[in-house]
Amino acid sequence: MPVDQVQYTRLALAVPGLVEHAWVVRDEDPTREILLPDGRGLLQVVLGDGGVLVDVTSGEERPDATGLRGLMTRPVVRVPSASAVRLGIQLHPAALAAVGSAGLVDAWGSVAPVLGEHALGTVEAALSSGDDERAARLVVDALRAAATEDADVLAFRETVRTVDDVEGAITVPELARAAEVTVSDVHRAFLRHLRVSPGSYLAAVRFSVFARRAVGAGPVRPEAVLRALRWYADAGYAPREVERTAGMSPVELRRVEERIAVLIGASGS
Repeated sequence: MPVDQVQYTRLALAVPGLVEHAWVVRDEDPTREILLPDGRGLLQVVLGDGGVLVDVTSGEERPDATGLRGLMTRPVVRVPSASAVRLGIQLHPAALAAVGSAGLVDAWGSVAPVLGEHALGTVEAALSSGDDERAARLVVDALRAAATEDADVLAFRETVRTVDDVEGAITVPELARAAEVTVSDVHRAFLRHLRVSPGSYLAAVRFSVFARRAVGAGPVRPEAVLRALRWYADAGYAPREVERTAGMSPVELRRVEERIAVLIGASGS
C-alpha cells in the first residue's frame, strides 16, 4: 500500500508487555500488501468494507474486518475492495494470553470479550468523527483493564525480548540458556502463552525479518516480496542456511513464492 495513497497515523500508546503501538489508516486508493508473521497479535476495528485477507499457504480467505487476531505463523495477503478506516492496536506477543485469547494462532476472534458491544460502538463513533486518538485510547484502556499477569508472564516477556534482540536468530537451547531454564521449560512457556512451539515462533519471526530486510520499511508490497523470494531461491544457498535465514525450508519458501505469484497474477521467474 503506497504511502502516498493512504492517510496513515501512528499513535504512541505503548503499554509494556501489552500494547506496542496503535495506528489508523484511512484508505483512499488502497492496493495489496503482505502482512508478515512478526510474532505480534492485532486488535483491529474497521469501518466500511476492508476487503479480504488471503492466507498465502492455504489460500483461505476471510473478511478484513473488526476482530482480534492472534500471532501468525505464515504470511497473509491483504486484498482491499473499497475505502475503509482501520484502527489497529499492535499487541505484544504475551498480550493475547494476558487477555485470555492465547488460542488465536493464525486465526481471528471477536473483540467482544475485550471491548464489549457498548465500548465497540463508542470506538467506532470516535473513528467515524475523526477522533482517532480517543478511539485508540479507548481500546488500549479496555485491553489494560482486561489483562492479568503473573511471574510466568513477566519471565516470558524477557524470553520474547531475547528473540527480538537477535531478530529470531537463536535456537531453542540458546533461549533456554539465556533464561537459565531447561529446554522443556521454554517449550511449556511458548505453548502456554502463545499456543505454538518455540520453533514455530522463531521460524515465523525469521521469515518476517528476512522479508523486511529485503523490502525495507513501510507497507510490504507482494511484488517486492516475490522478487526477494525469487532472488533468494535462485541464489542456491544450502537448505540449512535457507531455514536459518528465512525460517523455512527451500521447498516451503518456493511454495510461498508460487502462492504469492498466483495471488497477484505475476508471471514466472
